[in-house]
Amino acid sequence: MANSNEDFIKHSFLCGLRGFHVYKEIWKPIVGELLRCSHERNNIYDRYAIAANKRLRGRLADSIIGHLPREISRATRFFLLRGGMVHLKVTDENYRRSPLIQGGLEIPVEMICEMDDTPRNRAIMERYKTLITTQYKEPGQDGKFDDCTKDVLEELCEDDYSDAEEELEPNVDTD
Repeated sequence: MANSNEDFIKHSFLCGLRGFHVYKEIWKPIVGELLRCSHERNNIYDRYAIAANKRLRGRLADSIIGHLPREISRATRFFLLRGGMVHLKVTDENYRRSPLIQGGLEIPVEMICEMDDTPRNRAIMERYKTLITTQYKEPGQDGKFDDCTKDVLEELCEDDYSDAEEELEPNVDTD
């Protein structure tokens, strides 16, 4: 039985497909191209990594051609586990600099999220939208990012100090 569009709830937003500096030798983006997303189980850098996949010419299986931003990978992983479907639509064939401290390149894409239309799934989709809007910020139309390096470094320093204090407390002698 074929489903009509009314049987699905849908949400889309702009984001960057990261890692183009790694995959640019095997993939050339085309505006309007649709990419499949799936959880990359054996990613040693992010256990929630969501890979963008495409069947490339001369290959028997789909190849990874990028990853969703780490800021939204965990929420997207749980969205997929609950029956959601995620596709990416390439919006620009030109890459841009990634906002990560270590740099990198990313391709602008529209992320399209869909689920069957049930009351439970509507609640899941609303929660997912909330998580995405609070955890990820797309650069402005001019392609410029807010430089959050200072904030990230401050958070890292705070975490380091709080960990150090927790480690010291049990070892303090009270004579």
